Formats: sequence, C-alpha cells, structure tokens
Amino acid sequence: MLSTAEIMQLALDLVGFDSIPPDSAIQVEGDGIARALFGIDIGPSELLLARHLEADAAIAHHPGGGVVSYPAILDKHVAQMTGSGVPLDEAVAAVQPLKDARTLAAHAGNWDHTASVARLLGLPYLNIHNPLDELGRRIMTKAVEDALSAAGPGATVQHVIEGLMSLPEFRKAPTGPLVALGGAANPAGRVVVAHGAGTNGGANVALAYFKHGVDTLVYIHLAYPDLLKLRSEAPPGASLVVAGHIAADLVGINPFVRVLEERGLEIVRASGL
Repeated sequence: MLSTAEIMQLALDLVGFDSIPPDSAIQVEGDGIARALFGIDIGPSELLLARHLEADAAIAHHPGGGVVSYPAILDKHVAQMTGSGVPLDEAVAAVQPLKDARTLAAHAGNWDHTASVARLLGLPYLNIHNPLDELGRRIMTKAVEDALSAAGPGATVQHVIEGLMSLPEFRKAPTGPLVALGGAANPAGRVVVAHGAGTNGGANVALAYFKHGVDTLVYIHLAYPDLLKLRSEAPPGASLVVAGHIAADLVGINPFVRVLEERGLEIVRASGL
C-alpha cells in the first residue's frame, strides 16, 4: 500500500525532479492506498465513481481549478526555447501572454470545487501533470530522433510522424499525428518536440522557434486561431505537427502506471487511460 506522498514521489523520481512542480498537487492527503482510480481528467463525478468502485484514492493527470500555481509551469517553455536557440528576452515575451491568460483564468475559476468533493468523500486525491508530460516529451523526442537518424540527410516531416507512430500510444489513438502547418514532404530540418510546459505555446512560441532556426515543431495540440496566425506569419518551409493530446499524455502516463502496478497498487483506468 502507498500514500499520496509516495505516489507523487515515484512520479518525481521518474524524471529526476526534487520538488513538486506548480501544476501538480496533493489536494487531499492519504495513505494505505491499495486501489486507485486514475484518469486524465478527474472531477466530482469521477470521484463519486472512485468511491462507488471502492477505490482508496483518485489520481488525475490534468490539474483542476484548485492548482492555482499552474501559470508558473509555463516558464518551462522559456527553458525549452532558450535551449533551442531562442534569445531569453524573446522567449519570455512569447510566453507572457499565456501566463497572463492562465492567471486571469485561475482568478475566475472555482478553485475548491473538486477538492471539496474529495474531502467530503474522505477520498485521497492528487494530480500529477508535468512530471509525466516531461517523461512523455523525452520518450517522444527519442522516438523522433531515432526515425530522423534512420532516414539520414533526406529526412522529411513524414519521418517525424513515423517516429511518433513507432510509439503504441499513437498507433492506438483515433486521432493520429497530423501536419497542421507545412507538408509531410517538407525537409524535417531542425526538429523540436515542444511539450511538458503546461500546455502548447500557441502561435507566438512557435513563431519564435521558427525565427531562430527550428524547421519542424511538434505540439500535442493547437487552437485553430493560432494555426491561422501561423499560416499567415510563419516563414516558408516551416512545419508544425500536431501529435494528439491524449495519446501524447499517455506516452508519459503509461510508464508511470506500470511503476505503480509494480509497487502493488491496483489501478482502475478511466477518463482516457
């Protein structure tokens, strides 16, 4: 049996984090957990389902409204961008609108909605977001790099997609990777998997990458208004692959589920798992 603290620590250990990131939290502590409902999104109805199924805890991937520190995780975009050659000032400027929007959303949201239900049910409840997304980013990056290496100098965007499709989560998904900007025949060039920073960076972050030498960007999802902006402002030859949100999340979640099961925890899969 595990405690909520031990479950969280197992996730942190997978990626070498020494503290809980700002988009993850133990909202209701507990121990003696032998059976847990695990879903990508957990709300009051899923908490009631967990209790009905006699689970000892509920684990969510996505943060609910109670994780008001969430906007700080968006700074990971800055770290990823500067690591790929984007100047610090441009990276910060590209990410700031995302932080502002999420900060306002946190002030508008009902921050205690789901956590209050968990407390009333006496059900331990936590969400683990960035550690699992970071694990997924590393796995996706390696899969893409392996495919590009095998293709050699003539690698195209299609080879990026083939790299993603080498992972079972994408092969099983009803929403496969798609080329939202550019074309599958475009040269892959420099490729970055931009994931594990709270949410996708939208058009401004993508444009900063393209401006500073990235030819192909992989997002896990993208809003249509951002795509329209990229179509009008991205440089010729730029490509953006949308991998698929839930499949990409599962790339990081599934190895963690295996770790939990190896520790003897029974996982009841729901909400996308």
